[in-house]
Amino acid sequence: MLPARHARPPCRSLAPLSLAIAGVLLSIALPAAAQDSKESKDNATDLARIEVTGSNIRRTDVETASPVQVISKQDIQNMGARTLLQVLDNLPAARPAQQDSRSLFTGSDGASQANLRGLGAQGTLVLLNGRRLSYYGAPAGFQTQFVNIDAIPAAAIERMEVLTDGASAVYGTDAVAGVINVITKRNFQGAEITFSNDTSSRIDSYGERQASITAGFGDLTENRFNVYGAVNMYRRDAIPLADFYDKRPAQFYVNNPNYLTNLRLGVGSKPGQFNPGTYFAFDPVTGRRVQEAAPGCQNVLQGQAAGPSCVWETWMNNEIDAGAKSERNTAYLNGTFLVGDNTEIFAEATYTDIDLRANGGTPRTYGTTTGNPSSWFSRDTGTTVNQFLYPYLGPNNEYNHASPELKALMGGVVGLNYLLQDAGPNYFGQRNTDQSYRVLTGARGNVGDWNWETAFATAGTHSVTYQTINVNLKGFEKAFGPYSVDPGTGRVIISDHPAYKFGEISEANAALIREAFPTFDIQSWTRLHTLDGKIEGPLAQLPAGEMRAAFGFNASRETFYTPGNPDAAAGLITQQGGSWFDGARNTYALFAETVAPITDKLELDAALRVDKYPNFNANVAPKIGFKYQAFDRLMLRGTYSTGFRAPSLAESGSGGVFAQLGGYRDDVRCDETNAIANLLLKSQRPGDVDLGKGLLNVDCSRTVARMTQPNQDLKPEKAKITTLGFVYEPASWLSVSADYWFIYRDNEIVAPDFTRDTDIIASTRSPITDADRANLAQLAAMCADPASGVACPGVLPGYSVGNVASVVGQYKNRGKTLVDGFDVDARSRFSLGAWGGLNIGLAATIANRNRYYMDEESGWYYGDVVGYYNNPRLRATLNADWTYRQVTTSMFVNYVGGTKWARDRVDEVDNNAQTCTAGYLPVEKSKCDGAPSWWTANLSVTWRPDDAWNLSFTVKNLFDRLPFYDPNSFLGDSSDYATIFGRGYSVTVGYRFQ
Repeated sequence: MLPARHARPPCRSLAPLSLAIAGVLLSIALPAAAQDSKESKDNATDLARIEVTGSNIRRTDVETASPVQVISKQDIQNMGARTLLQVLDNLPAARPAQQDSRSLFTGSDGASQANLRGLGAQGTLVLLNGRRLSYYGAPAGFQTQFVNIDAIPAAAIERMEVLTDGASAVYGTDAVAGVINVITKRNFQGAEITFSNDTSSRIDSYGERQASITAGFGDLTENRFNVYGAVNMYRRDAIPLADFYDKRPAQFYVNNPNYLTNLRLGVGSKPGQFNPGTYFAFDPVTGRRVQEAAPGCQNVLQGQAAGPSCVWETWMNNEIDAGAKSERNTAYLNGTFLVGDNTEIFAEATYTDIDLRANGGTPRTYGTTTGNPSSWFSRDTGTTVNQFLYPYLGPNNEYNHASPELKALMGGVVGLNYLLQDAGPNYFGQRNTDQSYRVLTGARGNVGDWNWETAFATAGTHSVTYQTINVNLKGFEKAFGPYSVDPGTGRVIISDHPAYKFGEISEANAALIREAFPTFDIQSWTRLHTLDGKIEGPLAQLPAGEMRAAFGFNASRETFYTPGNPDAAAGLITQQGGSWFDGARNTYALFAETVAPITDKLELDAALRVDKYPNFNANVAPKIGFKYQAFDRLMLRGTYSTGFRAPSLAESGSGGVFAQLGGYRDDVRCDETNAIANLLLKSQRPGDVDLGKGLLNVDCSRTVARMTQPNQDLKPEKAKITTLGFVYEPASWLSVSADYWFIYRDNEIVAPDFTRDTDIIASTRSPITDADRANLAQLAAMCADPASGVACPGVLPGYSVGNVASVVGQYKNRGKTLVDGFDVDARSRFSLGAWGGLNIGLAATIANRNRYYMDEESGWYYGDVVGYYNNPRLRATLNADWTYRQVTTSMFVNYVGGTKWARDRVDEVDNNAQTCTAGYLPVEKSKCDGAPSWWTANLSVTWRPDDAWNLSFTVKNLFDRLPFYDPNSFLGDSSDYATIFGRGYSVTVGYRFQ
């Protein structure tokens, strides 16, 4: 047989934690942890056999029919990774997923996801010591339930095992793309402390710090018990706009020419300095906007088409875009006790507290609405769209100090832009807290040659989102009401003598602002209770060896509850309907697995699992695999299995999602507004050009009200998964593996695709607005003025409709996905004699196909998207570790292949090298062909002067590579795989008390 690949722990270093009955996925990860000399050998279990992720059978050979990648604690350190998310970012089989620092306003704020094969967090199963964790309290986008990998105790991690094969036959739902099993230490005595600090050469405010302590006592051999605990504290600093506004790729500023100008730096009034604001009105004949700075303005901006205005500097304390502040504390406790000669009692407890917060850019403005109103759905108002517009000032308002000429345009009514500074510099923003726990207790042992294990676990999360951003309608009316309505135009007018006093900054005003823009919370809870059991042992003696089998069960109770904020549910919080779900279900599973040596060279592995979910027929998931020793150093392997994912309680329960949909593209309004903008940009008059810059693409990506309804008629997703590969060790210093993988997923559960009319159940549009009419008036004036130098067409472009205000859709089963490719892994070890040893490793994932089948009518309409945006054909890592005496030097290189800008062959009509656009926006000429290939390198040096000290210094992004412009991304850069921080520096100090 092949020797164990060096990347995995040697077989003799017994692993603990047997899996928890493949039932709900516990992949018994009997972590084979090569501990220090104090780690005892467990005389209550079979030391000759260990358990490997993806199987319930204990075995003497760590190579199985399924490919499993092992990442040790030292590997993680060599990567320069400080969190599990950073580890996954460096695995070729993993794809970019949600990052907690950029998760604000996703619905699952403050959490990070795992995403194998690009099939999403809902297709990747995450385990802790072979057993399930509870879902994060707040689903992504209010809909996708997933495990928050930030809640896993980093200080206690011994290694990670990543199964890149379907595992529903072993673990049940979610294990379609693979399994990530995080394995903690088996046994620990003494104490160890570690501290790390990360900084950036480019972003001064960036910093990450971690401190951990692990301590334990008792020896399983001598004392018949071991108890240890680990505490990990993580802190990340926020990145304000002040440290990031000028560090985006250059093309971002080309495509957003008013971005820096609109910050008004050095032009507007300073933060904290009173600003009386700007009055405006519309010419009733032409529709043209006319404005003037309020009396007493010290920062008048001239040269605008509508007239002078009083401007202020944008407050640069906004921390939402580039990165939020995070505080994360995790505690882990593990105990193992021997009872008699054949029984072991074990228990573990995990608790994580996460606090993420970001300043939202205090203060806010009072800006009379002249464009589209804010639109949103809410639970209690059903399919009726709520809307809000900032009111006007009436002719007799005590704060209406506009000139007689301006007042005369609309019968004394004027609009007002005014800075509400009273609440202070840090009032607006968002905060997310999450408390998660898991408590588990169980027993394992053996009776004769048979091993048994059973455990009960209870886990849960409580997530709270606190937002201080939007208007509370009642609070706003208290500050500025009661309202009246202009009988001629229907414009809403504030009170002539409102409680809020314009023209002063006071605590009384601040109290009113806090009611008008209150902090409201959205709470959610998840719970998971599981009971599992299994037995494993020899079933029969075959001519070629022992046939072993495992049998087990799993029973679980899952609940998910988010009641929604009462004010938001009633429609009182603008643009915040939130979510409302209330669901619970019991699930049951039985499983069996066997490994049979057919010949001296051929071993078969078969598994079968039956899962029963309420309202669905029992799901039967089989898996069969083989391992064939073709030659002494060549092993062939392969698997075939089926997978499934049951609809989550968010998708099929009662309730719904009432939220905003960002980036909605309305082709009608986009084309009409851009036609107006492109004419204005040709003008020789500065005011026209400024307006053109502001209008260009503004209607091509709108935020609209969105309602996503659950669907209790959903069917489970089904999948077929195949792997076929080999492990070849031509020499003792070299091991090479290659595996072909294939996933065919059917009956996919998807949220509505609001870019497709067939997915929209209902929609509404806003009327053409005062701002729209003012744009047309400006265009008409330009075309009538020979000084503009523009030859206008006989019929000027205009607006036929207002912008889309809301869309409604429902979860549905739709389509199929086919993805396949190759994984390659090569590891080598060289002895350098007196110069130590050198390890070199190469891992790569090569995508072959990624196709989506919509329906019978459209078929594989979009074609193969491999090589298109966000679907690179190649992802690879290369690492080299040189150990010389007490020093280990490591180089880690991460590579991502280039892609087209278009997302598929249909999108390629508008986004290609000829148009030189991406996301319908221009890209720099050197990038017309698409997003370029990208690589970064980390260099680390670790010094272990003795058994106690561990000192490490890492240079991340060694060559200081900066992101290129990506108009499809959140920040306009390629930060999914290229860091915005430039070159970074990390120092780690560890000490082990003997």
